[in-house]
Amino acid sequence: MSVEQRHSQRVHPLPPYPLHQSVVDRIDPQYAAFYNKHIISNQQVHLQPIARSRASGTLIQGAGPSAPVAKVEDYSIPRQETKGPNVTARAFIPQGPRPDKGWPVCVYFHGGGWVLGTVDTENVIASNLCARGKSVVLAVDYRLAPENRYPAAVDDCWESVLWLLGQGKDALELNTSKLATGGSSAGGNLAAIMCQRAAARGGPKFSLQLLSVPVTDNTADTSNNNSWRENQHSPALPAPKMLWYRFHYLPEQSDWSRPEASPLLWEGDWSKLPPAVIVVGELDVLRDEGIRFGAKLREACVDADIHVMKGQPHPFIAMDGVLDAGREAITYFCDALRETMYPTSNRVPS
Repeated sequence: MSVEQRHSQRVHPLPPYPLHQSVVDRIDPQYAAFYNKHIISNQQVHLQPIARSRASGTLIQGAGPSAPVAKVEDYSIPRQETKGPNVTARAFIPQGPRPDKGWPVCVYFHGGGWVLGTVDTENVIASNLCARGKSVVLAVDYRLAPENRYPAAVDDCWESVLWLLGQGKDALELNTSKLATGGSSAGGNLAAIMCQRAAARGGPKFSLQLLSVPVTDNTADTSNNNSWRENQHSPALPAPKMLWYRFHYLPEQSDWSRPEASPLLWEGDWSKLPPAVIVVGELDVLRDEGIRFGAKLREACVDADIHVMKGQPHPFIAMDGVLDAGREAITYFCDALRETMYPTSNRVPS
């Protein structure tokens, strides 16, 4: 029986869903105000059919405007190493003159628990990274579970990296010696995995990884992880919802501890991984695994800038239109990308 079928046979509480008493006194007042006005009466994703959630068109409410870029182009990426359809991706190209050696590039992967989200999901973050980081950003529309389970998303993301090094380098006029990656939630999981796979294979060399509320340990739950226990009733990503995502993407429990599902458990050489900026929410079940990922980088003498956003549940970076913490997190990413890609001067092309 599928996850969907099991859920359809259960009786679930109906909206509204007031904030749980375990988080009321800890949650950011800005988030609480927006939640109580706009989200409280929405059906929760894991309590309705996937098709209904996908049809809604909005994964997270509260996003700000996209940043201005020179142009946006969609590409259909042919595969080099794996089987399947072409991978769709969207390129954001900065305004202003191209650097002599080509644009730096950041490949970015959207969130949505490997089940939801599209190439449109991260337009705000991608456009900000492009405009403020003066880099081409490639947002990847990887295949989703349960139709395409693990490792389909990993394969699609890797194909996008390979394309950037070949056809994409010429098409987008890139300097691929300046290569970064990033992602939110499930996308942060995939970005971390891309860096580890590249390190294990001897290339390409990533200069930076930008990880927002990343899933780094798919073996974590309320029995073995403090932030899962503390925040199991947190809005946006309560523990049952995270497990719902996991069972769709990783239906075989034997896969949960595989490094390309749980990058925190990677046994490779962590000193070969790129510096990281990691932002996590204080009220997110994923908080501790994100912090531990950064700690392992530091133990390997790799720079890891870790930010715990006070009072924030899981989706804050996607709510930059209404949350100061969302805008702050995007700024951490944009500043790090700019400083990494243009290290010799504070001046970047205008």
